[in-house]
Amino acid sequence: MCQWCISTVISEHLTSGISGDRRQFLKYSSALLASSAATYTASSLAQSNQAIEVIFRNGPIYPIAGDNKRVEALAIGGGKIRSLGSVSDVMRTASASTTVVDLQGRTLVPGLIDPHNHTVLSSLFDLLLINAGFAQYKTKADVAAMIKSRVASTPAGQWLVFGFYDNLLQGGDWSLTELDAISKTHPIYIIYVNGHVGAANSLAFSKAGVTESIGPLPGGGFFGRGANGKLNGMIYNQPALMKVLDHAIAKPTPEVLEKAVIAYANKAAAAGFTALHEPGTVKPEWIEGLAKLSNVLPIRLSASFSSVDVEHSKPFASLGPSHKARVIPNSRFSLYGMKVWSDGSNQAETAWQTKPYLNTNRRGTGGYKSEQMVEICKNAKAAGWTMLAHCQGDAAIEQYLNALEAVYGANPSAGLIRVEHATMARQDQIDRMKRLGYEPSFMTDFIYLYGNAYRDQIFGNPRANFMVPFGAAAKAKLNYTVHSDNPAAGMPLNPMRHVEIQLMRQCVVDKSIIGADQRVDIQHAMRAISMHAARQIGLGESLGTLEVGKDADLTLLDGDPFTTSPEKVGAIKASQTWVAGKKMFG
Repeated sequence: MCQWCISTVISEHLTSGISGDRRQFLKYSSALLASSAATYTASSLAQSNQAIEVIFRNGPIYPIAGDNKRVEALAIGGGKIRSLGSVSDVMRTASASTTVVDLQGRTLVPGLIDPHNHTVLSSLFDLLLINAGFAQYKTKADVAAMIKSRVASTPAGQWLVFGFYDNLLQGGDWSLTELDAISKTHPIYIIYVNGHVGAANSLAFSKAGVTESIGPLPGGGFFGRGANGKLNGMIYNQPALMKVLDHAIAKPTPEVLEKAVIAYANKAAAAGFTALHEPGTVKPEWIEGLAKLSNVLPIRLSASFSSVDVEHSKPFASLGPSHKARVIPNSRFSLYGMKVWSDGSNQAETAWQTKPYLNTNRRGTGGYKSEQMVEICKNAKAAGWTMLAHCQGDAAIEQYLNALEAVYGANPSAGLIRVEHATMARQDQIDRMKRLGYEPSFMTDFIYLYGNAYRDQIFGNPRANFMVPFGAAAKAKLNYTVHSDNPAAGMPLNPMRHVEIQLMRQCVVDKSIIGADQRVDIQHAMRAISMHAARQIGLGESLGTLEVGKDADLTLLDGDPFTTSPEKVGAIKASQTWVAGKKMFG
């Protein structure tokens, strides 16, 4: 539900053990800058005269994923694309040592990119929490059966901590009575996917020191109570959630982080991704470790800084111009942009709207006053970065666009500016983004998981039909991307699901179509996870299309999205992924 976009107290808990030393970070960044120029020169010279190592043939090859024009063969060498065209022309470049990959009808497209994925937090959630989400368990009864099986296989007294539960989709809240009925010998803690609500049984409360006498906690945390005034098992807001989490999960070490990120990166590669961008939740002192780790991962890592880390971002701005990604030398890790959070969540009715939520007088609230947003943009620009911002409601989008136009102007040389989610963007705001040269990145699973809730409970028609407006962007010739925002929705990584949602706009809950006129064609849908995604992380000159001289990042699919029925595109699986000319999966 996009609450995990925010640097919550929970994320601070899960990452505080891996934050490192700021003095060591400053020492590292200084050494990095001193060596960067020599590193890039040596790297480019080493790749200048590479032999053809691999040729792909015998399947549809789309140099531009959003263009149905195909070529017959493609050659790579030295981590780069060396030639493409007819089989006869490309095969003439082969040598005795060249490997020929028979696609056997599989489809080859540019490496697929998720431009908004909280990689570190997703990695830790996957490792430390038991997944109780909608993707695996459709009903509350299914979740209860799974918890019972965990209880049966877990020693008494050991914590069982579950994540991703969705009360909107899976059947409502949990009660103390229900969880006590499952186990009184195991402390049970369930964290909802919205990131602001949880539930626990009596033993979990006892171990966390939560008694009937507890009152509201500083910062807005509190524990739910029933009609009889007694604790009912529900937990609300970060301070209360943390009171239980501090006892339930030990703070991870750097070794745990490394294990988690490797496992998550392997899942991403198996899904067909070759790069993930983490917007605003990467801490400066992690960069050295993540840069080193990136060299053994099957994907590229990309990140943007949070606006609160503007001072610590400045050493990295010297790595190159702001309109391009700053690639950390000797790594597959890059930095692009400065992230700010403008409002909350539509599902929680905290996102900032110009009109009230359905049947209420609530409009949500913004995270900053207008003058504060201008100051944030000024600081980011002065530090040498472009901007991206979490904006769910149209009022938040309006404030952000006003600040951007005042500080950066139209089509800024500082680099491509992003509007994250832009869930409730109006037509005039789409047109304004086009005029200013800014681009949105949409979260498709809002339609897939919550489209019917937006329509029936949160906004009503016609506002819900214009949510996540792919079609309006496409008609305005406004380039856009789509993303997962993991771990926000708790859904499995699958780039082709994001493509299908653009084509179908079907809600999985009731199979209804949400805004049929906002559907787009396969050309727009595929560009959103390849060419435009590469541009939106500052790597458009090296990734996103298959062109001579670009990096050989490739995704092989077991079906052709250009010839597959729209409702079946999401079922297309990745067969192989290649990064910098090396096979990483398949």
